[in-house]
Amino acid sequence: MNKATKLLAAVAAGVMAVSIAACGGSSSSSGSSASVNTDKTANDNASCTNTIKKTGVEKVTVWAWYPGIQDVVDDFNENHDDLQVCWNNGGQGGGEYTKFQNAIKAGTGAPDVIQLEYEAMPQFMTGNEQHLVDLSQFGFNDYKDDYTAGSWKSVQLGTDDKVYGVPVDLGPFVMYVREDIFKQYGVDVPTTWDEFAEAGKELKAAGYDGYLTDFPLNSTAMLLAFFAQTGDDVYTYSASDPTKVKVNYNSDGAQKVLKYWKELVDEGLVDTTDANTTDWTTNILGGKYATWVQASWQTGYLAADSDDGDADSGFRIYKAPVWDSSTPDVNQGGSAWAVTDQAKDTEAAYTVARELFSSDSAQKIGVTTGGLFPAWTSMLDSDYFKTEKIAFLGDQEANEITIPVAEGYKGYSFLPFQTYAYDEQDKTLKSIFQDNTDVSTALSALDDTLNNYAKQQGYTVE
Repeated sequence: MNKATKLLAAVAAGVMAVSIAACGGSSSSSGSSASVNTDKTANDNASCTNTIKKTGVEKVTVWAWYPGIQDVVDDFNENHDDLQVCWNNGGQGGGEYTKFQNAIKAGTGAPDVIQLEYEAMPQFMTGNEQHLVDLSQFGFNDYKDDYTAGSWKSVQLGTDDKVYGVPVDLGPFVMYVREDIFKQYGVDVPTTWDEFAEAGKELKAAGYDGYLTDFPLNSTAMLLAFFAQTGDDVYTYSASDPTKVKVNYNSDGAQKVLKYWKELVDEGLVDTTDANTTDWTTNILGGKYATWVQASWQTGYLAADSDDGDADSGFRIYKAPVWDSSTPDVNQGGSAWAVTDQAKDTEAAYTVARELFSSDSAQKIGVTTGGLFPAWTSMLDSDYFKTEKIAFLGDQEANEITIPVAEGYKGYSFLPFQTYAYDEQDKTLKSIFQDNTDVSTALSALDDTLNNYAKQQGYTVE
């Protein structure tokens, strides 16, 4: 497998959509907080995909779909004599979440440790249901500096001193640029959104017959990153007060973003083909888009879909355009290890979650075989990662661009019914861009829809 194709692994951790809606605040679940269990023999007969080589040792069960996870598990088991990881793939993204939700309803069948995307975590900490264990009780707050600020906030779930997962990876938001196209038409690579719009006009005037970029109407999480660049949080949720949600899509920042993109689309400078479709892939690899603003894990998609992932594609990574000097660094995607309330030995499960990627060898597996963009500060600080060359990007040392973005990202929250919110958001985009509905009117209607849904699910809307 070539190096660029290995980067496709970030897709698993960064782009999968949450596929089920969580139970609401009025759930009849009997659990109010995740309990601490101490049965060290309950997993003795657990079935594992990997081979457990050290017999007579306590097992901790793990569900994960990270590419390269088999190697990470083997690395852990080789270096631990008191614990052994029993790994299975519980399904990828939404498939795993559905299986976990079913185990929650049944009261049995969940793993001790589970891989969850940051955006999926709130759905398992909703209302009266607390199915993820607070790891601060085991001293995990002492390890805060081992992770980026944004990834740490993502696993705090809106709390101040509690933490519900061990961060693994991120998706720093950047701009892919076809440098050859910009050079051919004598246009400077933009650094601000004003310059971005102007570059589209200059390319068109110079004879470029493609689009400046694409603004896909199935953009889901990507749109949240655009909103976050304005400093707006379109919704708020905290595990410390899990019966309350706040939705504010009709904010000044969200209006600013959508009016900006609507104008570029109306001027014929930007396309609206759904991302990650056959047509979209043909367009972006064929030079129809001069740029693409997205998380850095997109490299893996593009390299895997190209004829030769090791060939220079013409793309280079730049910092994403900003509105002004106050524009924050943003992120799209990423995941963590969480300990479930069905863990047989909760503290042992915590140890596995914290230490699976704690070694240098495991982290190198993660960023090479796994293709993850790490949330671990030790890897971000390493020359090994800083100087990594990406063949698909013309041997660019792209992490010189992505690392500062990951370090600058401060995090934001997600709703406990994220899938529903995404689905309604997509409908709103189509209303604005296809039916020419006024932006503010459409966003106000989206707020009403989500607030009504939240109330129906038993949440208090702030």
